[in-house]
Amino acid sequence: MLKNNLKSAFRDFQKHRIFSVINTLGLTVGLTATMLIGLYVNYEHSFDKFHVDAENIHRFTREFKGSDGTLAMHFSNIAPPFGPLLKEEFAKEIKTLGRFMTTEASIRSESQVFIEKNFAFADPEIFDVLSFYTIEGVSRDALIQPNAIAISASTAAKYFGNNNPIGQTLTYNDDRNFLVMGVFKDFPANSSIRIDMLTDMTIVEEFLADEGGMTRAWDNNILQTMFRLNDGIQLAEIEGRLESFMISHLGKDAPDRNELHIQKLTDVHLRSNLSDETGKNGDLTEVRIFTLLAVLILTIAAANYVNLSTGRLMSRAKNVGVRKILGANRLSLITQFLTESVLMVVISVALASLATVVLIPVLNQLTGLALEITMAEDWNLVIWLLIAALFMGLVAGIYPSLYLSSVRPVKALKKSTADSQRHGSGLRRILVVFQFAISAALIVASVVVYQQLNYLNNKPLGYDKEEIIVLTLSNEANTQYEALKNELLTISGVVSVGGSSRVPSGELLDSNRGFVERNGEMTALNSEIVIKKLTVDADFISTYKMNLQAGRNFDSNRTGDSRTFILNERSVEVIGWNNAEEAIGQPMIYDNVRGTVIGVLEDFHFESLQKEIAPVILMNNSDRARHLSVKMETENMNAALPALKKVYDGFSPNDPMDYVFLDEGFRRLYESETRSSRLLMMFSSMAIFLACLGLFGLALFSVSQRAKEVTIRKVLGASANQIMGILSKEFIILIIVSMILAFPVAWYFMGDWLDGYAYRIGLSWVPFVGAAVIAGGIALITIGMQTFKAAVSNPSDRLRDE
Repeated sequence: MLKNNLKSAFRDFQKHRIFSVINTLGLTVGLTATMLIGLYVNYEHSFDKFHVDAENIHRFTREFKGSDGTLAMHFSNIAPPFGPLLKEEFAKEIKTLGRFMTTEASIRSESQVFIEKNFAFADPEIFDVLSFYTIEGVSRDALIQPNAIAISASTAAKYFGNNNPIGQTLTYNDDRNFLVMGVFKDFPANSSIRIDMLTDMTIVEEFLADEGGMTRAWDNNILQTMFRLNDGIQLAEIEGRLESFMISHLGKDAPDRNELHIQKLTDVHLRSNLSDETGKNGDLTEVRIFTLLAVLILTIAAANYVNLSTGRLMSRAKNVGVRKILGANRLSLITQFLTESVLMVVISVALASLATVVLIPVLNQLTGLALEITMAEDWNLVIWLLIAALFMGLVAGIYPSLYLSSVRPVKALKKSTADSQRHGSGLRRILVVFQFAISAALIVASVVVYQQLNYLNNKPLGYDKEEIIVLTLSNEANTQYEALKNELLTISGVVSVGGSSRVPSGELLDSNRGFVERNGEMTALNSEIVIKKLTVDADFISTYKMNLQAGRNFDSNRTGDSRTFILNERSVEVIGWNNAEEAIGQPMIYDNVRGTVIGVLEDFHFESLQKEIAPVILMNNSDRARHLSVKMETENMNAALPALKKVYDGFSPNDPMDYVFLDEGFRRLYESETRSSRLLMMFSSMAIFLACLGLFGLALFSVSQRAKEVTIRKVLGASANQIMGILSKEFIILIIVSMILAFPVAWYFMGDWLDGYAYRIGLSWVPFVGAAVIAGGIALITIGMQTFKAAVSNPSDRLRDE
């Protein structure tokens, strides 16, 4: 029976080739889009799950609060003293606890030197918390033995090629040699933690010596502190006692100023965006949006499939009548229709799987990720898609098969084409409205995301970021700071050079409490006033062409300027001075420096536009300026790089020049928005294609059903334009209704999305008119192709067929 049903299905596909192709193509495109989005969503949710028992790994974070109890700053790192004390306090709850710190370092072998971005210092216990898979040697020994190091496999290949790295020597910042003790497997791409080199805490202890060492540096939040729970322990058993822990070690007022929190490692990528994350985290809202998008696209594909399948099967009433007269029972008819429907879905799934494999490189290029299909990780996605596809096939076939199989043979043989057209027409209208509403909403979303991204990239920042190359100075170069600056200025094309502790597009993580004069006395600012510190030299402001609202810039010829301050307008506002002019000459203490305010800068966007402009204080101290911003006069900055490198190498021959183009740094700030914009446009195009494909099929079906009506109207003298109007009227009304339904929904959700930005565009009529023009125009072209063909056909051809 199954064999006969399959033969019959293939014969029907051949007989109705156009409908079969449209149905198969629509399902294939919908399933392909869903698979691609599913891979992306699966990838985003897979972060850090490669660790053994990953759900049981957590980290402590530290939140600082203002006097009103609101959040001031929230760090993923906590201070060194916390770790051992937490392990002691919660010995019954915490199974193991390990700390680590990542930093940049210049690393040299006998023949290679690189700037390593993921150099880490760690406790030996970190191997009991995170999963390091050792390939050669003993990686843990690097955290036990002095002057030892463990490295990742890719790092070993970079420095030593095919040679055995165990026992080899690597030099850290040209002043310390490490012996390679182990090689561990690289952390995968879906890891929120990046570690390529690992050694013990000796250097950190030396760094903190002036603050009393690792046991007293309570304000230096530099260590990721991670732990595993003992079996049967709930997080609440720790969280409920953290306040008393803070009081016992930092005083009774400690909870008013700061709190410790616990965060699951597998939540870090999508549910955390703290002030000092080791890398760019994902966005849970974005992942949810694309999950919804996959559902919507699959829904459009399913709506098309149900629409066309229902319409086509309804036209087979006479065929059903003949088969019932010849002895076919109801069950065999239902089985036949379901076989045809499921077979088409199976073919579409196969084609979609092939298309997904082909398009994965395109998706990777759009997202900057490295997605791939692996049954070990993506089996759940494949199974759910198969279930969804088979469900679609059953749904599309069950309704018409149940209806047609129940029709009496005499009624079926007498059934007119008009009857078959009317039956199910209400469902088809609803599905057309639904799928075009989704498509119109997606177009609006794509345009709004593009407009916001364009706004972020082009909004005036309060300084000039173009044609700037930022150099990160090695220790050796920093000791010759002024000489290096002067030599760089001799290079042709270099306009100016300014130094700073941090550079625009980065984060302002440094802050101290300030004191200002109130009623003749120096009074501490309220604790909720957090003023971020930026250490600069006298040429930083002029290099970036920042605008002074009042006062003057730092002057390298004035020795007293090392005890002066320049504020931005936001700082003046939060301190309480009435205007920039009033701030000039005001005495102030900040970072243990007593001085006066000599200038006020126009507010500038140092960080991402997702954040409000922070109060900033600039201090003049070139000793802490670890970055040099080199302003060029030419757009072809690549041509100047060899000259810059030659000069830099003369001052730091043992370390490579570490540089970045500043505009690239800003582009990285909005990678998520750029990726979202590209993906939305890609999948919105697919949704529009699917909607128009379904509309094309329905128009073709409608025209074929009304062919006799068209012939009669033409014989009675109707013009081609009149016939096109009659045939198109219903579809045009449905498209207008879909726009009316889609636009309020799109307005609400896109407004909510834009509210996540401190600086945003306003929602205007442009995206909605654009969506109406694009969706409506494409739909009218699609309908017009079929109605025009019917309107200009020769009536005699139809009469001859009859």
